Amino acid sequence: MQGNHYEWMSDYLAARQMTGAVRIMMALIAASLAVCLLILLRFDGPQGTLPVAMTWTAVAFGAAGVALWAWRWPTHSQSVAFAVVSNAAIALSCLAYPDPQGALTGCISFATIAAYIAFFHSPALVLYNFLVTAAVCVTAAVRIAMAGYPAMAVVDLFIVVQINIAMPVAIHVLVRALGVDLARADRDPLTGLLNRRAFYAHTAKLLAGGTVHPGCHLIMVLVDLDDFKRINDTYGHQAGDETLTEVARALPRAVVGAPAVIGRIGGEEFVVAAVWDTHDPAPLAQRICEEIAALPEPVTASVGTACTPVGAARGSDESALERLVRAADAAMYEAKRAGGNMCHHLCEPRW
Repeated sequence: MQGNHYEWMSDYLAARQMTGAVRIMMALIAASLAVCLLILLRFDGPQGTLPVAMTWTAVAFGAAGVALWAWRWPTHSQSVAFAVVSNAAIALSCLAYPDPQGALTGCISFATIAAYIAFFHSPALVLYNFLVTAAVCVTAAVRIAMAGYPAMAVVDLFIVVQINIAMPVAIHVLVRALGVDLARADRDPLTGLLNRRAFYAHTAKLLAGGTVHPGCHLIMVLVDLDDFKRINDTYGHQAGDETLTEVARALPRAVVGAPAVIGRIGGEEFVVAAVWDTHDPAPLAQRICEEIAALPEPVTASVGTACTPVGAARGSDESALERLVRAADAAMYEAKRAGGNMCHHLCEPRW
């Protein structure tokens, strides 16, 4: 979650139904930039062909930002473009303004974009924004000093630069801490696998992605370790924990090559959602059984599977995935009743 964190931050806001409010806020920020520049163009603003053209370009950039946020939640690349274009708009408007004191004051606006970048994007983009900010601020400060006010130039430059450093740094530290907490909240502390809530969220995201062909099938696999209580009673709970950890490491090996989401949803229960080319889950289930049986720990597993076409599962709500998990769970208990260490598939589960 370090560095570029746009995707998980977007997911965090979406899960809390906050994206609409953020879109409105960002559209208003972009609109305020355009409106302020229009006011300056009308009263005591830039003079001359080039400064006026620079300011109108900044107005157009602000309008483009309004259109983007009014249209949709931006993709990662669109968000980066918004940040860079907004940075350029502020730089152009400040450089075009005839009064250097007003230009330096306007550089405070860079802090708004710096905050946005620190919240959603990488430190490299924050640094880029700051370098542009520093260049524009120094240019304005030099103009103030050359006009006979060197002390004012130094003080104002210090204040503006301080704001543009403190705000993104504080937000980046906050987001970094939030990211660590979110990562821990989504993970089972023992195995590092996704917990139940995160498993459903990641599976839904997998299905919504453009890399999954709608003609494929979603295979849901429930894995329950056979006679796990015996391991705890015979070898101790430490051995039981080590067994669970080894199983957690084995499951990714079993699904290598297939888009998959893996989680731990109970004491000795694991769940796998894999996108498969065919509706036959037997090869995948068999590989899972073999990987677990090959572990140094004396453990086997009962495996139950259920499947549905990706096209049918895509766009469905979380309850549909829960029903698929319950179908795989019923199949797993059939395998366990048959003696364990085997696979069972529930044909045509009822949704």
